[in-house]
Amino acid sequence: MWYDGYMPRPLRIQYQNAVYHVMNRGQSRREVFCSDEHYKKFLSLLKDCAERWQVEIHAFSLMPNHYHLLLQTPHGNLSRVMRHIDGLYTQWFNRLNDRDGALFRGRYKAILVDEDAYLVELLRYIHRNPVKAGLVAEPEQHKWSGHQGYVKNLNNLKWLTTHRLMGYFGKTEREARKKLREFMNEKVPTNLEKRLESKKWPSTFSTKMFQELVEWNFVSDLKNKNIHYEPYIPIKITERHVRTAICQTFECKWQQVAQPRGRQQKLFRAISLALYSRKLGWTYKQILKRFPDVHETTVSKAIQRAPRADPEMWIKVNRQLHAGS
Repeated sequence: MWYDGYMPRPLRIQYQNAVYHVMNRGQSRREVFCSDEHYKKFLSLLKDCAERWQVEIHAFSLMPNHYHLLLQTPHGNLSRVMRHIDGLYTQWFNRLNDRDGALFRGRYKAILVDEDAYLVELLRYIHRNPVKAGLVAEPEQHKWSGHQGYVKNLNNLKWLTTHRLMGYFGKTEREARKKLREFMNEKVPTNLEKRLESKKWPSTFSTKMFQELVEWNFVSDLKNKNIHYEPYIPIKITERHVRTAICQTFECKWQQVAQPRGRQQKLFRAISLALYSRKLGWTYKQILKRFPDVHETTVSKAIQRAPRADPEMWIKVNRQLHAGS
């Protein structure tokens, strides 16, 4: 336990592939985003984290005096990531405005999310935040949230991870977007909203709470075969699991993946490179030892682009990976 003055800080729970709902607010509720330039700078820092540490950002919403993030840390480094985001943004903001001192009210708030059902609810809560604040009438009208990355193919949001949550709403992109829009038009459950807007956030949400959330909002959805609720259980994934999942999903031999011929097999390799980084937590150096014919830039591009190159294929191989682990 760490202490800040006389007030104890909540314990930060960090592990590989942990998912968090993160929020921070300007000191005394002052604005931290005053112009498009401010918003763009903060988004560039989110993009940096996605590319530098393979952080998976599932949702975000930037408001004039605060922000919300839903992110996953494959390398268990939430504190390092948030130092990068809050720290560099504060430095940049202060230089731009000829000021010094803290910009945010203190250390960010973070709830550890350990159930997939809650992820979907958080997606709605975060992306509807501008609507609740009265900034816009519809989620799609706020250009500083991740919602547009779910309903449109935007080049400037390619770093946003959408495949995991989109997979809950439909088997095809068109169907998923339609279901997502319907879901977003409904209000966030009152009890959940009260918990998220209370002054004291818990470090994590218990299984009991998640069970209540499912009962509140997912009972009817579960009747829809295109929406699946599967509790997230941390499992140990090995290199053997990754190779097996790739070969079984794509009905190929590993040699065809390691030394691909043709566009299709190169896509298999790209997905494999992304899995080695995101699921195994391997560094570029480790990956290059397994794929000696691959350049470092190829690995970097694969990590970012493979999940979006063919979302259905990415979801399919991930399901196979977790089913066989």
